[in-house]
Amino acid sequence: MAYQSNASEDVAVDVLIVGAGPAGYMAAVTLARYGVDFRLIDQRSERIQTGHAGGIQPRTLEVLQTLDLQHTLDCNGNRVCEASFWAPNPSGHLGRTHVGPEVVHATPYPWILAVPQSETEKALDHDLNARGHFVDRPTQLLHFDYTEDPQYPVHAFVKNNFSHVTSVYRCKYLVGSDGAGSITRRILGIQADSSSQDDVWVVADMQFETDFPDIRRRCVIRSRHGAIMMIPNFGGGNRIYSQLSPKEVADLGGMEESQSTKPGNRPMMSEWKDTAMLDILQTRFKDVLKPYIGSVKKLHWISQYRIKQRVIEEFYDRARVFVVGDACHTHSPKAAQGLNISMMDAYNLTWKMALVLQGKMRPEILETYNRERKQIAQELIDFDLKFSHLFAKKEFLDNNLEFHDVYEKSHGFTTGVGLHYQENTLIDYAVDVQINTGSLEPLTTGKRLHTVMITRHIDGTGVDLLDEMPSNGRFHLIIFAGNALGQDRLGPCVEYLNSAASVLTRYSSGYSKEWDFENIRSSSPKNKGRIVDLFLIHTDNYYDFDLTKLPPPFPDWKYRVYADKQGKEHEDHGVDLNVGAMTLLRPDGYISLITGLDGGPLITKFMDRSMIVEEAVC
Repeated sequence: MAYQSNASEDVAVDVLIVGAGPAGYMAAVTLARYGVDFRLIDQRSERIQTGHAGGIQPRTLEVLQTLDLQHTLDCNGNRVCEASFWAPNPSGHLGRTHVGPEVVHATPYPWILAVPQSETEKALDHDLNARGHFVDRPTQLLHFDYTEDPQYPVHAFVKNNFSHVTSVYRCKYLVGSDGAGSITRRILGIQADSSSQDDVWVVADMQFETDFPDIRRRCVIRSRHGAIMMIPNFGGGNRIYSQLSPKEVADLGGMEESQSTKPGNRPMMSEWKDTAMLDILQTRFKDVLKPYIGSVKKLHWISQYRIKQRVIEEFYDRARVFVVGDACHTHSPKAAQGLNISMMDAYNLTWKMALVLQGKMRPEILETYNRERKQIAQELIDFDLKFSHLFAKKEFLDNNLEFHDVYEKSHGFTTGVGLHYQENTLIDYAVDVQINTGSLEPLTTGKRLHTVMITRHIDGTGVDLLDEMPSNGRFHLIIFAGNALGQDRLGPCVEYLNSAASVLTRYSSGYSKEWDFENIRSSSPKNKGRIVDLFLIHTDNYYDFDLTKLPPPFPDWKYRVYADKQGKEHEDHGVDLNVGAMTLLRPDGYISLITGLDGGPLITKFMDRSMIVEEAVC
C-alpha cells in the first residue's frame, strides 16, 4: 500500500518511539537524559488509569534510583518483603509450606514494590514533561519504509486519530514498544517462537474480608480447587491472579471445553463480562482458602489475560528498527516480570543508541542489544514455563519440594539482580586479578555492580554509589584501590590515567579538565562531553590525605574520591585490600571488564573494540 502525507509539516527526529507503555517511557526518559532528539507516540488518547502490571523488582528499582524516580514510586507503592506458599498437608488440610524473605540477594531494595502501572507511567510521564517532552496522542504508526534519505533513512507514516492527518516522521532509528500486538513487529515480518498453548488468567485488584493470616505477604496457594496468587497492594488491598480452566474459558464465552484442548485450536474469547469473571474469582478464592473464610469487600479493577509464552526470532531488523518489551516476548503475569523485563530492554538499548548517534560508538555494537536481551527473554520463558506448570497443575500438589526449589533457584533472575550476560564485544570474561568468588557479591563481568556504601572524601558524607552514578550514558572506571594510597602502589594506575591512551580522555571531547559535582539530582555542563568518568575508592584513613596533594588526575576528580572505612565494600566485592582492582562499568550498570591496578592498557584495548577514537579537546 502506498502512503501519502497530508500534513502541512513533517517531523525529523533521531529516534521515533512507538508506544508509550513502560518500555516506551523508559526509552524516552533515558534518551532525554542522553541528549538525543526523539518523539514518543501512542495510539491511546490518555495514559492507563487502572490495572495492568503491578510489581517492580529490585534491579528495576536500582535503575529507577539512578534516574531519581525510585522515591516517587516508593511513596505510592507497598513494599512486599516476604513470601509464603500454601498447599494441602498429608491430612488434606491447607497449611503453610514455606515463608521467608521475598528477596535473598544483596540489594538496597530487598522487596518487590507493589505499585500500579498507572503510577509508574505517571511518574515517567511527569519526568518527561519536566524536561520539555510530551507524548504525541492519539497517534498511531501505519507503516514505515527505508529510503535513500542520507540523514533520516527511515520514513514512518503516522496518523493522528483526532485530526485524521497522516504525517511522515523521518528518523534515524525506530523503536517499537507497542506491545504484544506490535504493528512494528508485523511490518518487519519477524516471527515468534511460541513455547506453549494459550493460558487464560483472571487478574483483579480488590479488598477482602478474611481471616487468612498471610494476606499481607505475597502468597501462592495451591489446592485441589485450583491455585491463586495474592500480592498485597498499597492501601490494604490485594492483587489476585488465577489461571482459568478450559471449562471456565468455555463458560465465559470461549469455545467448547472439548475443543479448547485439541491441538491447533485456540480459545477465541468474546468480550467477557466483569461480573462473570468476578463470580469465578470469588468462588475460587473461597474454595482455595478453606478452612479460612474470605469474601470480596470491594472490587477496584478486573481483567483477563490470554497469554502465550513467546520470544520473537530477532529483536531488530539488523539495521535501524528495534522492538522492545512485550513486542519481543510474552509470558504469564504471576512472576511480576513483564514490566521489569520490558523496561530493562529499553534501558539496555538506549545508551548504546545514544553513543552511536553521538558518533562515539560503532553502529555494529547495537547488535549486542539483540544478543543480550534475547538471552534474558529466553531465560524468562524457560522459567515461566516450568513455574506455570508447577503452579497450575493439581498433580504436583504433593511435590512441594520441587515447587520451592524452582522458586529458590529463580531468585536472582526474578529480582533482576542476578542476571548474567554472556560474553560479547561489551563484556570480557577474562579477569587477570584475583577476585574472591565466595564473597557477598563478587565483581563478575556480565553482572550488575552491587551497590557500594562509601564515604565521600571531600566532606565525609556517607553515600550510596547508585546516588553518585546517574543514568547519563557514561561508562564508569571504578578503582578499588584498597590500601594502595598509603603504600604508594598506585604508580602504574596513575601513569596510565595521565597518558594519551587513558579512556578518561581518549573518546571524549569538549569537557572541562576539572570534574564538577554531579549526582542523580544534579548535573554540570562542565562534565558534558565526557564518555568515561572516574571513581577512586580506597581503604586508608581519609583524614591522612590531602585531596589536593594526591597524584594527578585525582585532584581534578575531588568529588569522586571515596573512603571504604572498614574495607567492607572491598571485602563484599571480593577485592583484596593489598592487591586492589579496576573495573569498567557500562552505562547500564553492568561490568564490562575487571583487571588489576596496572591493567589500564587492557581497558583501552577493550574499549577500542567498540568506541570511535578521536583526539580529546579540553
